[in-house]
Amino acid sequence: PGSYHAEYGFSTMGYEIAGGLGVKMAKPDEEVVVMIGDGSYLMLNSEIATSVMLGLKLIIVLLDNRGYGCINRLQMAAGGANFNNLLKDARHEILPDIDFAAHAASLGAIAEKVSSIAGLETALAKAKDNSKTTVLVIDTDPLVSTDVGGHWWDVAVPEVSSRPQVNAARKAYEEKRRTQSVGD
Repeated sequence: PGSYHAEYGFSTMGYEIAGGLGVKMAKPDEEVVVMIGDGSYLMLNSEIATSVMLGLKLIIVLLDNRGYGCINRLQMAAGGANFNNLLKDARHEILPDIDFAAHAASLGAIAEKVSSIAGLETALAKAKDNSKTTVLVIDTDPLVSTDVGGHWWDVAVPEVSSRPQVNAARKAYEEKRRTQSVGD
């Protein structure tokens, strides 16, 4: 409590900036950093304008993987293939190339696109001295993941499939379910 707030247990994508603003309203003297993916940002970004209007500064780190990378990785882990989560895989006539820094600036934020982790670290340090909401955009790889954290998300996999990948994912799912701890 008081150090980390997350809402990914119920997958309410678009919650991040509004949730961060709520935290800032509750703790106006605390530095609030929001981490958000580009897909979630596209669902609800207008609270940037609200934070600027209210003078409630947020630091927003926007991870641009050109789609819904987290959901895509979950889909692949469940035996699926890339389908409609990354912009390049979705139906399109023109592949979107959104300038998120320009968009955030148009909402009144200080905005910057950084090109590396070192650049992000420098920009984060600088953002702490800014007087209003700052959005830092960094490109990320939608397919790279990490085992850090070691948690498992209970998302059911089909019981029957003609695809070996799905059957393997179902077997792994059943093994995880057997070790799942459900409350005290």
